Amino acid sequence: MATILICGHRAYAARGLKQLFVENGHNVVEFSRGDVMRDGNVVTGPVSEIDKNPLLTEDINVVINFILLQNGTVEENEDYFNALLRFSSTHGVKRLIQISSISSYPNDAPLITEDTPTEKNVKLKGAYGIIKAAADNLLERKRNKVDFDIIFVRPGYIIAADHPHPFAGIAKFVTSKLAILIGDKKATLPCVRREVLHRCLAEIAVQENPLQVYLLVEGKGGTKYSYFRTLSNAVVIPLPKCLFFIASDVLKVLHIFNQRHVGMVKGAFKVNRFDNSKTRNKLKSLQ
Repeated sequence: MATILICGHRAYAARGLKQLFVENGHNVVEFSRGDVMRDGNVVTGPVSEIDKNPLLTEDINVVINFILLQNGTVEENEDYFNALLRFSSTHGVKRLIQISSISSYPNDAPLITEDTPTEKNVKLKGAYGIIKAAADNLLERKRNKVDFDIIFVRPGYIIAADHPHPFAGIAKFVTSKLAILIGDKKATLPCVRREVLHRCLAEIAVQENPLQVYLLVEGKGGTKYSYFRTLSNAVVIPLPKCLFFIASDVLKVLHIFNQRHVGMVKGAFKVNRFDNSKTRNKLKSLQ
């Protein structure tokens, strides 16, 4: 039996994970931002001071981190991750599992595998990707300086029946019957079901000789367009790729757009292939 700390247990992607670990015989502690309080095994407090939280007293075997300060700066997120590393060093943690994202990869990577480097020029990413990539880069730099495993789990778009924003970043509704696709029909959208993500995490938490990176995507050839069509009967209008590419390049020449703006526009139309054979060979839940 392991003691597992889930950071960000209120996140949509974390819903139900505690129950799975408890059913597998583990002790689970949950942490999220808030005032310094404890109710049973649920602890809250300032995230950037998790290492100083007086109510997190247990020795922890495994940390699974879902926390991302989406409205925070890169620096604020780095403050949190440095605090999390200090916490892990002083609480007996053997394995820190970072719930990352395929958004950490370069937009122009034609093939993405477990060995694909993360984007180093994070300023080229969108608001979400810049924070994810910056966090991953920090943890990668610290990996050889700590005495516990740092493992990245990079899921595709996480889907579930209770998704609060199922079309965020994919389509924008003009009316209840008409939407604009944020991209064209070829723009890729690899997905993974939340229950599959959770089963994979249950394996990764206790697995011997884990991979450094797990790439969690299901199926092949998923696109934003096909995803939208499975969930909505509304008319969806794809954007014209060539027109948007030409417009963004012209705006850059006119110094209205910078390289990041151009990257964000072109990122909406990105087409990547994924090969997660190493992950599939390692996890029964994906086989």
